[in-house]
Amino acid sequence: MKLPISALVACVALVAADHAAAQWTWTPETGRFVNMKNLPRESPELQVEYTRSLLVGGEYDRAFNETNKFDTFYGGTEYAAENQYLRGEIRLGEKKFVDSAKEFQKVIAKYPDSKWYDDVIRKEYEIGDLLFEKGQRRMNTGTSKFLRKSRYLKKLNFMANRPFKKAIDVYTMVIENQPFTPEAAEAQYKIGKCHFAREQYLDAGFEYRRVVEDYPDSTWVREASFDLTRCYEEASLDPDYDQAPAQLAMESIAEFKRRFPDDERVKEREDVSETMRESIAEQRFRTARQYERRQDLDAARIYYEIAAYEFSGTKAAENAAQWIEQNPRQNDLQSAFVGRAVVAAP
Repeated sequence: MKLPISALVACVALVAADHAAAQWTWTPETGRFVNMKNLPRESPELQVEYTRSLLVGGEYDRAFNETNKFDTFYGGTEYAAENQYLRGEIRLGEKKFVDSAKEFQKVIAKYPDSKWYDDVIRKEYEIGDLLFEKGQRRMNTGTSKFLRKSRYLKKLNFMANRPFKKAIDVYTMVIENQPFTPEAAEAQYKIGKCHFAREQYLDAGFEYRRVVEDYPDSTWVREASFDLTRCYEEASLDPDYDQAPAQLAMESIAEFKRRFPDDERVKEREDVSETMRESIAEQRFRTARQYERRQDLDAARIYYEIAAYEFSGTKAAENAAQWIEQNPRQNDLQSAFVGRAVVAAP
């Protein structure tokens, strides 16, 4: 026997109504109908444990939804901090690193006295390191290396730099959470590493300098001092351009040698310092030649003398000294003439 279409529709509607009725139940506690699917477990502790079981099983979407249920029904209980911590772990499991760090940070913002404080700091370090390593992997790809070789295409390489920028944001959270602590010193050093990896050498130098000055007793001072010299070395330019970074490189190398004279890297840094000195001397010599071409011999002489006397031992100093010998001052010529006249007099 075949039922008419209208009867089938009525049956479907009845089943749907029965299903809906099963979902929605009147609860005297709330004074309203509640969708039973949206109810949490019987206690905040059980709700947290259920969420954690979903996390362990890799069911991240369901686990995150369960943390929302907790907030709705048990937000004011003693397990609220742990529930917030779980949100960070869920996002971390999804490899949503920045979102994870933000969720972990909320633990400290909302529950500063919770037992999860140290775990949050540890997790934020972990996330910062993961982002740094991700950036390094991207920078080492063939495409990224090709882009960095081109002055114009280099700007298109921002995708490789993004993980470093995100890592900086996460390490900054650590510093703000625990300023002037050993953990903050490490985070500060790693911020410098991120800038260096992005080839932002002067920014990196600024961050390394903060390690040295703000955390003088930190175990990271040695590495920060060494990397500071590398920043200015990398930022140095051809003698045709400003030699301020080269000068900073020499100063930072001298400081590194003074602080850590027994470090095995001192000799190599001294060689770099000598290269920087040669570059500065050459820049002074070229400046002198430019003034000479303009017939401004007074200005030219000043720079030749700087190259000759302040950078003795360099190639530029030799060339400058030769020019000075061939072009004595006018007073020197007069003195020489008078001297010869006196000797020749009867």
